[in-house]
Amino acid sequence: MNYQHLLYFRTVAVLGGVTAAAQRLRLTPPTLSAQIRTLEEAMGVPLFDRSARGMTLTDSGRVALRYADRIFALGAELEQALRGNSTRVVRVGVESSIVAATVRPLISRLAGSNDGERVVCTFGSHEELLASLRALDLDLVLTRAPVSESTGADIGSRLVVETEVAFFADVETAEALRPGFPASLQGASFVAPPKTALRESIERWLARVGVRLATNIELGDASLAAALAADRVGIIAAPLSAEVELQKRYDLAIIGVADGVRSQIHAVGSTQTLEDLLPALLAEPDAAQAARSASDRPSGERCADDTSEDDDDPPRARAPSPPIGATAGATQRESVR
Repeated sequence: MNYQHLLYFRTVAVLGGVTAAAQRLRLTPPTLSAQIRTLEEAMGVPLFDRSARGMTLTDSGRVALRYADRIFALGAELEQALRGNSTRVVRVGVESSIVAATVRPLISRLAGSNDGERVVCTFGSHEELLASLRALDLDLVLTRAPVSESTGADIGSRLVVETEVAFFADVETAEALRPGFPASLQGASFVAPPKTALRESIERWLARVGVRLATNIELGDASLAAALAADRVGIIAAPLSAEVELQKRYDLAIIGVADGVRSQIHAVGSTQTLEDLLPALLAEPDAAQAARSASDRPSGERCADDTSEDDDDPPRARAPSPPIGATAGATQRESVR
């Protein structure tokens, strides 16, 4: 087996076609196609199904890609070891619309999961990060939305965080709107998240409770949205697990919890990457117990000043409710298999 041919095959598989792969590898498409066929002849099986719509992996091709991922990962480790650098770099893309408090524990556990592992984070939109993942510039993406089967060869997603969603505003506005919630939100200015599954879930909840908000701003940057709420531009919807951070960093308070609305974070990557990193990403049993205790409280008691943390301590988000992978229920356990 030719190592270079394996590189060609993996690049075509990840990028989804010969043209894009040839551009990245600086080859002509006919040359790259010929190299792929040479590899298939050496293996004795077709690795791709070819049609007018493009190239898709065969069952043998999917097996070959899993092994190729491992081979190149080992090659990178070998190179680092021979250079006297045993640090493994995990390149993680984080969707900018995710509140930092909900993703920070994931990054922390990922960085501390193995000795000598370094995490490099990149922020961007869902589409930008997936493009970088397909181009092999990222190892993992943390995003609000799962990926479909058509996203790319051997790229999947796993649900790693799920938590309740609440409405937040500056302290004075929150105190004024808290009585009579959710009817009190009628006509309020709303700094809305981008059009995602979360946004759709919020809109369904608003319709169900008969409330219409004035959506004056729509943006995909959670930090900017919180800053605008602090400036009294409008209210925001954010994960309940971000309560402490929003209170400490932006002086925001909870108005009320949107019953039944859940914020999710999905880990997206190759099958092999997910197998390697999921144990670190999934929440621990202690966090699951804390989350269940928090979710048992009435929504009226979930106030921003309800915390025992010292002001000198760094902001710490409440554990997601309920985290996936601990004892969160059959449906959620099934989603991470």
